[in-house]
Formats: sequence, C-alpha cells, structure tokens
Amino acid sequence: MKAELILEEKLEKPWWNRPLLGEKTLIDYLFSEYIKLEIPPEILSVYNYALEKSDNITLTLKALLNDKFSNKGFLIYARIEGYLNKYCQHKKHYFIVGKELFKTLLDNLDILNKLTDIEAEYNNGVFLEFYQFALELIQKYPNKLIFQEKLKKAKEYFTIQLNEEQEKKVIGVYIKYLLLLSEVDNLANYFYLVKINQLTNWELLKKIKTFIEENQQSNIEELKPFILLVKNDEDWFTKIATKIIKIKKEDTEDSLIIANILQYIALSYKYEVIYPQFQLFLNYLSKWEKVYYYIISLRDKYGSKKYNYPPNFKVKISGFDIYKSYYDYLDSSYFMKQKH
Repeated sequence: MKAELILEEKLEKPWWNRPLLGEKTLIDYLFSEYIKLEIPPEILSVYNYALEKSDNITLTLKALLNDKFSNKGFLIYARIEGYLNKYCQHKKHYFIVGKELFKTLLDNLDILNKLTDIEAEYNNGVFLEFYQFALELIQKYPNKLIFQEKLKKAKEYFTIQLNEEQEKKVIGVYIKYLLLLSEVDNLANYFYLVKINQLTNWELLKKIKTFIEENQQSNIEELKPFILLVKNDEDWFTKIATKIIKIKKEDTEDSLIIANILQYIALSYKYEVIYPQFQLFLNYLSKWEKVYYYIISLRDKYGSKKYNYPPNFKVKISGFDIYKSYYDYLDSSYFMKQKH
C-alpha cells in the first residue's frame, strides 16, 4: 500500500519535473545556469556591517570637510606638504630649509631691526668688539640656556669699559634683544649666518613680507608674481640660495627655486593652520577607502549573474564623491594602484 502511495505521488508530477538521477530533475539539468543562488547569511551580515561602517565614516568625512580644501591654493600647498612629509622627513630638503629660514626671519623682523638699528648707531670701539663676541657665542653655543648664561656674564665685562650711562644701557638693550632672539628656534643661527655672509638686508625681507600680506587673497596661487619679486633682487636671493640654503646648481635655476619657496611660505601663512584638519580628513578617507574596496570585493565575489542580489547590494556607497575628489592626496591610494 505504501509503495502504491509513493508511486501515485511520483505520477502526479509531470515527467519533466521528476528526479532523473538522485534529487535533480530535468529542469535542474536544463536550467541550472539560470537559477540564481542565495548569498550566504553570514556574508550578508558582514556586508551590512561594512556598509554601515562606510556610512559612519562618511559622516565624519563630511564633518571634517572644509570649504578651503577645494581652493586651488590650498591644493598646491597640500601637494607640497604631502610630498615633503612622504619623502623628506629625515632629510634637509632645500624647500624645508628655505621655508624655515625665510619664515623665521619674516616672523621676527622686529627683533632683527632693533639689533641692526643699535649696530648702525653704535658702531665703534667696545660696541664692535661686543657685537663680534655675541656672534661667536651664537656659533659656539647652540644650546639656548648656555648661550644666555654666557651672554649675561659678558654684560659686566663690556659695560665696565664704557663711561657713558647711555652706552651702558644700550649694551643692556642689545642683550635683551639677543635673549629674545635665542628664544625662537633657529633664529640665532640664521642671524649668525646672515651676518657673516653680509646678507643683512632686512628692508628687502620687509618688502617680501608686505608683498605676501598684500597678495594673500589673490596672487599666491600663481608663481609668476614671486618670480618677478625674486628677479628684482636676484643677486641677494642667489647668495641666500647658495650660501645658506645650500641649493645645488644642478638642481635647477636658483631664482625659480626661491620663487617656489616664497610661494610655499605665502601658502603656509594662509593654509598651514587648517592642514592638520586635512591630514585627519585624509586619515578617515583612507579608512573609508579600505571599507569601500572590501564592499566592492564582496559584490564582485557574489556577482549578480550567479547570486540573487538583495536591495542593499545595489545601493550607491555613500562618500564616493568625496573620495573621488581627494583620493590622490592619500599616501598610498588603492585606486591609484588599480589604475597602474
């Protein structure tokens, strides 16, 4: 009786829908390539987690995104900073040396001018000996605290050689400004280098500073104005380039390098303060990139030709437009690797 029931069940199904070998029917054999598989639940779970993570990172990217990041000038500055951070962290690249030199001098022109004014007015006898002694101290004692101690001890030795109270006060004032000089990183050393190379043209530095300030909102994205600025005093800039910055002649034309450095300084005044935010933004962009390509790899592995795609396998991944605009500012972009 049982055998008859089983036989009846089989007979109820059309011949083409009955098992031929094992469990497979004729339909399975003929149309198996058109029947899509289901994506394993554990894969869907991992995929959904990655998709949620990309959404969360995108929210952070949007919060960090600054309107200035799209400025032409900022992108020039970011490109330079990115290159120097990646390739020149442990080297004294002339761009780094040049920026440090000019920016330090430009930021402390008041101190330099005070020292020069005193030297111009009091330029004989004990004063000349004292100025030379101060330069030798700078050279011998790069340590700030030792230099300051030696300078203070020297004050009595030089003041007792002077008769006029005003002159004694001048020595004190000069020492005060030398102490201020020593408080700024590298300023004393640059003061020494400029002095011994007879390049103390503070008026020209003031002119550069004024030029940068006046062109902050317009011309700093273009290199030509900086080239013209350098050309006007090319001899002085060439000496700075070769004697202090130590630019090698074979690298390129000195005036062009200096123009690039001055533009870099001008850009740094405008954009340096927001660059750490951009670095943080890039850090999150790199995290987003890893999640994005993980999502894409799952979509590729479980392709729509073979698997049934759930709706969220077809959605646009949030944040891609941001990534498309800034991926090539990453240290090592997966997208750039794929292109090559």
